[in-house]
Amino acid sequence: MTRQRRSKRYFVKNFLVILIACGAMAIVHVNSDPTAVGGSPMESSVTVAPPLLQLPPSPALPDRISGESNEDVKDEEQVVSHVEDPTILQGIWALKMTETLLRKGAKSFQKVPDYTASFYKQERLNGVLSDGSTIEMKMKHEPFSVYMKWLSGSDRGQQAIYVEDQNDGKLLVQPGGIKGRLTGVLSLDTDGSLAMAKSLHPVTQVGILELARTVLKYQEKDLERGTGFQCHLLDGQSFDDRPCYVFTCLYESPEFNSEYRKSILYIDKELSIPMCVKNFCWAKDANPETIDEETLIEFYAYSDLKMMKKLDVNDFNAKNRAYRMRVRR
Repeated sequence: MTRQRRSKRYFVKNFLVILIACGAMAIVHVNSDPTAVGGSPMESSVTVAPPLLQLPPSPALPDRISGESNEDVKDEEQVVSHVEDPTILQGIWALKMTETLLRKGAKSFQKVPDYTASFYKQERLNGVLSDGSTIEMKMKHEPFSVYMKWLSGSDRGQQAIYVEDQNDGKLLVQPGGIKGRLTGVLSLDTDGSLAMAKSLHPVTQVGILELARTVLKYQEKDLERGTGFQCHLLDGQSFDDRPCYVFTCLYESPEFNSEYRKSILYIDKELSIPMCVKNFCWAKDANPETIDEETLIEFYAYSDLKMMKKLDVNDFNAKNRAYRMRVRR
C-alpha cells in the first residue's frame, strides 16, 4: 500500500510538472508572436515593400522654352511648352487639368459608401525615413470610419479604429506583439503626441478622399499664384495594373511651397482619384544625382481597391471577435 501511494504521488507530481511546462511553452509561443491576435491570411506573404509598389521613376520635367521664365509669361497659352508628344501636357494647363480631374473624382468618390484597400505608408520622421508599412484598411465615408491593421513594418500586428463622434472622439489602438497583449486597446487623442509619434498626419486625414482633398488645397494655391513651379501631366502610365495619369510638380524655391520641393501623383484614369503620391522636401547640399532618395518625405499608395463592400458598424468595432482586440472593461 505504501509503495502504491508513493507511486501515485510521484505520478501526480510529474503530471503537474509536465502540465506547468506545457503551459509555460504555450505562453512563450503566444507572447513571442509579433502579430497581434486576429491574424490575416495576407500577412505571411506580405513584404515590407510589395512589388506592385516599386513604381517606375517619373519622367524628368521637360525644359521650359529657352529664355522664358514664369514671371515673363503673361498669356496662359504660352506657359505650355512646345512639345510634340500628345501624351504630355505641360505648364499651368497640366495643373488645371489635374485639378479638374481630382475635383471630379472627389465629387464622385464621396458618394461611394465604403471600400477596402491595401494602404502603403512610408514617412520621414525626425529626419529618418522609415522602411514603410503595408496596412490592411477598411473605410466608410459616413460617418467617417477607418479600421487599419499593420501587415508589415516595425508596427506589424498593430490595429487601429477611429469612428467620427464615437469612442469620445478617440483613436483606439492596440499595438502588435507582446506590447499589445500587455496594454490591450489604448484610447488616444487623434492629434496627441502618442497617436502622432509615428505619423506625419492624424487618422482623420487617412483615405483616398482625404488625400484628394489635401492635394486640391495645394493646387488651388498654385493656380491662384500662377508662378513658381514647373509641372506636367503624363498619359499612358499604370499603377496596380490600372491605367493612370502621372502628374509631376517641381517648385522653384521654398518661397512657393515651404513643405515640398517636388510632388509625383498617380491618378486613376477611370475614377479620377489619387492612388499614389510621393512628396519630396527641401534639403541643403543634397547630391543632385540622388536628391530624390535623400529628400523623400512621404510615400502613400492605395492598391487592391474594392468599393461598396457593405461594411457595417461591426467592421469598426474594437469588440469585433474577428479582431480579437483586448478591450478593457
